[in-house]
Amino acid sequence: MNLRSEKGLQKFVEANHGNVAFLRFKRGGLKQGKYSDWDVAVRDRGLAMETCRTLYGEAWLRIPRQYVIQHYYEWGQCDLLPVFEWNGFEYLDQALFWSKVAIGEDGIPRPALGHDAYIAWMTGLLWGRRCNRRYWEFIQLAAREDEANFCECLNATFGSILGKKLFRIAERGDAGVATHWVGKMRFNLSLKCISRRPILTLGRVVGHWWCEWEFHRNLPYPWIGLLGPDGSGKSTVIENLNERVRLSRLKVFSVHWLPNFSSKTRPSQGVVTDPHAHPPKSSFFSCLQLIKIFVYWWFASFRYLFHLRAKREIVLSDRFYMDLLADPRRYRYGASLGLAKFVFRVLPRPDRVIVLHTDAETILARKEEVSKSELKRQLDSYRDLIENDDDGTVLVDCGGEPDKVSEEVLQHILVELKKRSR
Repeated sequence: MNLRSEKGLQKFVEANHGNVAFLRFKRGGLKQGKYSDWDVAVRDRGLAMETCRTLYGEAWLRIPRQYVIQHYYEWGQCDLLPVFEWNGFEYLDQALFWSKVAIGEDGIPRPALGHDAYIAWMTGLLWGRRCNRRYWEFIQLAAREDEANFCECLNATFGSILGKKLFRIAERGDAGVATHWVGKMRFNLSLKCISRRPILTLGRVVGHWWCEWEFHRNLPYPWIGLLGPDGSGKSTVIENLNERVRLSRLKVFSVHWLPNFSSKTRPSQGVVTDPHAHPPKSSFFSCLQLIKIFVYWWFASFRYLFHLRAKREIVLSDRFYMDLLADPRRYRYGASLGLAKFVFRVLPRPDRVIVLHTDAETILARKEEVSKSELKRQLDSYRDLIENDDDGTVLVDCGGEPDKVSEEVLQHILVELKKRSR
């Protein structure tokens, strides 16, 4: 049973009678697609969370923030929204919102059309300075057909002058233009909230940032390291994993060997056909290489990897720095492996390292890029990584069917996700 089925949807509504309202759900031309999520406003977050657990079982991952409780199930994502706020500043009064909720002919409780479109617009603008193009017509429809509720929200939140400007933008169907006004919108919103309810607003703001601090201190999204020799099927596993979690809407940020200084950089990775074509570097240049690895991993971690894992994405490393210990020739490393181990001990470490491993004959039948003796040496080195690490490193037999291998890898990732569910 789940929200994708009519029975699962009705059961959820019945169990939360008077407690929920579905946002942007099959109205104004919007459709619920195969990979759509569910945004559900809730009066009582505890009741709604318990209903999700009772009806749908334990989620792959549950993250309860102040303004949203995110549920990632195998079948999709369900977000429960107890408040409508940005960084603790409320942009739609709860009493006003719930006073206009009504049950449709299909039995689904929905907010007023003006409220629904306003929330869709503000969520993107205030949180991300963006407006999803697919909502523009929906926002325009609400501005024309439910002007009273739409204008009431805009004027109460941003003041009559800015509110009128935003309404005209919405009315002409050009909602994306409002991104130019986000700074002013945030300022007016903050000022309005503080002037109306200073103590309550201060408490919400402090609560919001305390919650975010906790999620940055205890990251809800894991970092998974994937190791294995050429021919072990890492690329296939990564491709299958991305497809497997797509329905759940879990996002995966992939890193190959070294992270970039910016999360927006996506350099293409060429196919390596002869990883040992070049001789190792001198000890001096190999030491410089270790310094580069140290700088890149710490800089990227502080700049965006920690934040990604706190906010929205699993980090998956295809060959991270530990791979150098198993195959130093690939990276042309010519200095002491003991020195490399010492440096790696002070680097950020994945929550779980998964090593794809099988016999040399099976791998050589798929891809023959190194000699059999060298491959056996690499396989022994990968096994040593597991034996020398009694926590967080697992071996997965990659000699079977790719789908079965990918499923086993996914199960290890789910273990890490469930550790982080709250």
